[in-house]
Amino acid sequence: MSPKSNIWFLILLFSPLVVIVLSSFDTVFAQESEEYVIRRVEIWALFYRLMVAAFVVGAVVQGAIIYVCWRFRESHKKNKVREIEGV
Repeated sequence: MSPKSNIWFLILLFSPLVVIVLSSFDTVFAQESEEYVIRRVEIWALFYRLMVAAFVVGAVVQGAIIYVCWRFRESHKKNKVREIEGV
């Protein structure tokens, strides 16, 4: 492995630990207001938003695959091999 790939491997290996340590603090003081922000709740909210986006993208891709498979199937009338007359 090259030195550059070793660095990326270490980053991928230790990044979950960093996230766990940073998310273990339950509350932090918000910078501009006098309200507390619960990191755990914000992280789960972000997770759910990203999951909704992932499901939407997955549904669109799956729909496109189903359409292409249905449209270009062998039994479709527009995909029949036509005989050329006069050859």
